[in-house]
Amino acid sequence: MRSSVLCFVLWMIFGGWPVSFAEETESFKVKWNRLAKDPGRVMKVSAIPGEEVPEATLNLSFGPGSLISVARGKEISKKNMLEDHDILGVINRNLRVVKYCYCKALKRDPSFEGQAVIGLQIATSGQVDRVIIEPGKMAENIFGRCLSKRILKWRFPKFKGVKNDGLRVASIGYEFPLAFNRAQ
Repeated sequence: MRSSVLCFVLWMIFGGWPVSFAEETESFKVKWNRLAKDPGRVMKVSAIPGEEVPEATLNLSFGPGSLISVARGKEISKKNMLEDHDILGVINRNLRVVKYCYCKALKRDPSFEGQAVIGLQIATSGQVDRVIIEPGKMAENIFGRCLSKRILKWRFPKFKGVKNDGLRVASIGYEFPLAFNRAQ
């Protein structure tokens, strides 16, 4: 029992939720401005009210930055940690999922548009353990509920969880800004 408590405490200190999840005091606007300094890093989705994006085709989309690895006869060796391009490749491949959820929200409210910060907790297995969508009203909207459920199904490359200083982590956090608006 004591060793599991110690492991949990060490996990929280060295590899737990990222600082951005723990800092609940950072307002959405401050977080958005920090993450969106480089406009090229803002994920953008637009849709026409009434547009249908069939859910059955969601996994067929490969956007810019997509990475596909193929290996024959041997397993691809795991990286120590995921890099930005590893994470952004998965996000770009799944922008169609974001558009699907946005189209669902537009059906209910044709004027719905805005900005959100999406926070992910990615386990070393590549699974998404936790999704946080800010601001809170966006997470509670049909868009946020749809998106959270689907992001939990995203799969990132497996990694060892070994930092440069040799410390091990069970998961990493990643945030990205998302802007969505109605297409004209």
